[in-house]
Amino acid sequence: MNNSEINLKKIEERLSELEQKVRMQDARTAISDLMGRYVFYYSAGAGERIVDELWTKSEDASLEYGASARYENLWKIKTFYFKDPVPGKLNTLALSSPMLSVSDDETRAHGLWTAFGTETDAGDLGGSMPGEFDGRRVLLSSHTEDGRSYRAEILLQKYDVMFIHEEGAWKILHLHVGEFFRCPYDRDWVLYAKERFETDGMWLESLFEAPMEFPPVAHGENLPSGSSTWHWQYTMDAIPELFPKLLPGDEKKI
Repeated sequence: MNNSEINLKKIEERLSELEQKVRMQDARTAISDLMGRYVFYYSAGAGERIVDELWTKSEDASLEYGASARYENLWKIKTFYFKDPVPGKLNTLALSSPMLSVSDDETRAHGLWTAFGTETDAGDLGGSMPGEFDGRRVLLSSHTEDGRSYRAEILLQKYDVMFIHEEGAWKILHLHVGEFFRCPYDRDWVLYAKERFETDGMWLESLFEAPMEFPPVAHGENLPSGSSTWHWQYTMDAIPELFPKLLPGDEKKI
């Protein structure tokens, strides 16, 4: 092999490396845009658009929220997002500190975000009061002096998301929202931690209630598909854990 051939081979190898870097950067940009749309739709209460536009069509999909169990299959995921609009309800979400990794074959990706949010429900103070057995009522954590209940919470979370490249676009495959803490706005997360820890199981189940028709296999119930894969939340005795799962090789890329 003469010098010209050697130089040409080096140029081709360098071009190949640059093309791969461009594809990786394009993937990171597309995933960042996807999560930006997720935040926009989530804050607008457009849950159906989240599922229709941002989630995979694969039945391998799964969603976990806080200490809730694992919900698999698209119809179970839809129960989390498909909600009737309620006057006086508002959820906001702001993602930051992204950590992204794309698999070498460019078919899978993994992302971590820190998320600050607020969750609001006027409850008994609004024009659409929840009934005695309405799942909304379980979530109301603030109370007026005359006994009326409402919700005005702040929360800090970790979004752990697995993506799949499907039909030419990146889609959410697995979403796990871990909660560091949450508390009513008029209380702090240290004093509220014990009370919140004891009631998590009840209110988390209510998040997967939806006014949609369940498939026959559900027998009218939306039960978890399996136990939570991991969960950590602040308590007075807790030590932080590095809990999110990684793709093979992620520890070298992130």
